[in-house]
Amino acid sequence: MTTTPDPVTMTMMSATDALQTCTEACAGWQQEIANFVDLRLAENRRSWEALMTARDIPGVIKAQQEWGLQAATDYTQEAVRFARLLTALSLTGTTPAVQEAARLVA
Repeated sequence: MTTTPDPVTMTMMSATDALQTCTEACAGWQQEIANFVDLRLAENRRSWEALMTARDIPGVIKAQQEWGLQAATDYTQEAVRFARLLTALSLTGTTPAVQEAARLVA
């Protein structure tokens, strides 16, 4: 004979699952931010070194252009990663059907 849990137990189990998923998503968010900051600091350091070793105005302009291009690329890629994390976080606690529909749209 199988028994189904009472509604209070089911609610608590569902809330616990949602909290765990939310906590995992927040940890992923923090890790992503840390990785991005590390990446940008390394790129900024490289750019400062290029600026300090530039021997003329064209060298300075080239270093600035490379920095701008790399920064734009990095921020664009990071925005895509953040959008994915936000989508995952917003789907916390939704039904599998809703989650599958979101995957199809994304």
